[in-house]
Amino acid sequence: MTRQDIQELARRIVGEVADRHAVPPVEGAHAPVSAGDPYPEWVPPAEGVAAYIDHTLLRPDASEDDVIRICAEAREYGFYSACIHPDKVALAAHELHGSGVKVCTVIGFPHGANITPVKRAEAEQSLKAGAHELDMVVNIGALKAGRLDVVHSEIRSIVEIAHSAGATLKVILEMGFLDHDTKLKGCALALLAGADFVKTSTGFGPAGADPRDVALMHQVVGGEIGIKAAGGIRTYARFRDMMRAGATRIGASSGAAILEEFQAARNATR
Repeated sequence: MTRQDIQELARRIVGEVADRHAVPPVEGAHAPVSAGDPYPEWVPPAEGVAAYIDHTLLRPDASEDDVIRICAEAREYGFYSACIHPDKVALAAHELHGSGVKVCTVIGFPHGANITPVKRAEAEQSLKAGAHELDMVVNIGALKAGRLDVVHSEIRSIVEIAHSAGATLKVILEMGFLDHDTKLKGCALALLAGADFVKTSTGFGPAGADPRDVALMHQVVGGEIGIKAAGGIRTYARFRDMMRAGATRIGASSGAAILEEFQAARNATR
C-alpha cells in the first residue's frame, strides 16, 4: 500500500469508530469504566484467571536468579507466559521447557525509537532463542507526527518475522503519550498491519494501563485482535477493571498477589 492508502484507511477506520461509538468520560484517573462497558458483567471462568496473565519481569536490574524465580512462579501458578528481557530469553526457554507456559519478550523496549532493522534483528534473535511472543514498542515519535506509513511498515515488518516463526506480535502503543485521535490511529494501524494484539503501555512511560484506554482500543479492534493491558495492575480489582473494559490479556509483575486476591474474593462468595 502507498502512504496515501495507509493514511486513508486509518482515517476511515477512525471515522467509522467515531460514528458508531463514543466512550463517555469517566471521572478519576483510575475509575473503572461505568458506561458503555463491553463486558460490564465480566465473570472469571471456573478455572481461574492465571491464564490471562503474562507474568512480567522487566526491571533493568533483573538478574538470572530473578528470571529463574519468575519462571518457577509461572509454572506453579499456570500463567500464560513469563515476560522477560531479550537477553534472558534462552534462560527462560530452558526453565519453562515442557511446562506449557510461553516465553514472552520485548522489542524496542521501552522507548520504541530503535530503527526498524534493529527491531527486526532483535525479534529474529529472540525467536531463535526460544521466544513465543514479542511485545514491540511502536515508533511513538513517528505515530505522533502522523507518519502512519512509517508506523504501518515497521509493524508489518515485525509481524512477518513473528508469524513466520509461529509467534505472536503485540504492539505497545504507550497510550500515555498519545491524544485521543492518535490512540485510535495506532490501534487501526496495528490491525491493518496484521498484529495479534494491541497493548496499552510498557509500564515505564508517563502512565500505566487505564480502563478508558482499554475501552477505546476495544472500539477499534475488539473481536478482531487481542488487547493487552499492562502497567500498574497490582490488584485483582484493577485486573477486573481491565477485563470489564475489554482486555483479553494482562501484563503484571504482581501476578501471584492478583491470584491470591482473586481466590479470596471467590471464597467470600461461596
